[in-house]
Amino acid sequence: MLSVTDNGVLNARGAFWPRLAVVAVLSLFSGLLVACDSNGSASKTVDDFALQSDAEEYEQLITQKAETLSTEQLYSRALTLWGGGFQELRVPTSYGVAQVVVAGPEDGYPVVLLHGMNTNSTMWYPNASELAKHFRIYAIDYLLGPGKSKPKPGVDELKQVLDWYGEVFVKLQLERFALVGASQGGWFATQLALKEPQRLSHLVLLSPAQTFSWIDPSLDLFKNLMFAINPEKEEVGETLHTMSTDVDKIDPLYIDQFYRYASTLDAIPALMLEMRPFEREQFARLTIPTLVLIGDEDIINSQDDLSRAKQVLHCVSAHVVESSGHFLNVDAAESVNSYITRFVLDGSDAGACELPD
Repeated sequence: MLSVTDNGVLNARGAFWPRLAVVAVLSLFSGLLVACDSNGSASKTVDDFALQSDAEEYEQLITQKAETLSTEQLYSRALTLWGGGFQELRVPTSYGVAQVVVAGPEDGYPVVLLHGMNTNSTMWYPNASELAKHFRIYAIDYLLGPGKSKPKPGVDELKQVLDWYGEVFVKLQLERFALVGASQGGWFATQLALKEPQRLSHLVLLSPAQTFSWIDPSLDLFKNLMFAINPEKEEVGETLHTMSTDVDKIDPLYIDQFYRYASTLDAIPALMLEMRPFEREQFARLTIPTLVLIGDEDIINSQDDLSRAKQVLHCVSAHVVESSGHFLNVDAAESVNSYITRFVLDGSDAGACELPD
């Protein structure tokens, strides 16, 4: 989302590299039962990890020039785009500290958000306020990516990251929830669905990177790769244009942060080479109701990917979102928010399968 919504450009670059190297949300009823059983203790758990609110301090950062701010301050400033009511948590685990941004009613059904490559939870700003009207949302910064999650030394393997997510879910007492992943976050969400299917009521994949097929090379992806290798400020707009159908929708506060991270990160993100499409046999193990959305001008996924999703998943609703690119959660935020809300709340887009008891 930027990587913004797809989270952007960095997503693309990250997901693109391995391809070059080769060529290159459970029914509402059951959800409410879980909520009734655990919301009280879950709320206490959140209090245990909550940071002191710095909302006023973050707002003051908006008036300052990006060049004068640290990378963490740029993150904090971009987080104000979520609107009021969010809370930051720092959750300790055996693999490092997890930054989790929480919003929405304490008794709301839990929805976990996994962002795209080379971005963080700030990318959900076009979606957070609307989703928080209906759900208790938990946005987790990827352990090995830009953001406020901090890994311990030596944490650099896929299994460690997946186990880390599992520890975060346990610490937050998220026994059953809907999982939403964008771009690289969609790939990780699929991994988690395979690893801990009993936790997930719904799975939502927003233009998941290298999940249903390898990403086809293109001029736009090449532009992203060149930007990743040698990020130039004057090239930010053109690079974002390859990911978004309307770059003007991307807030400048997000763009400032996006460029800072692009300027300081490695061209090849951690674990990127682990990202490869899943096999049919793996998809056959997924019986969770799944929603797949891609943009009609998406350079990461195509209609062929939606067709494969329908072929390999037992319970899937797959759609093309009009007037959107890879950053569909930004380009078509209203549509994406509506899709997710309907799918998780009442299962109207649950496909041919029955929602779990």
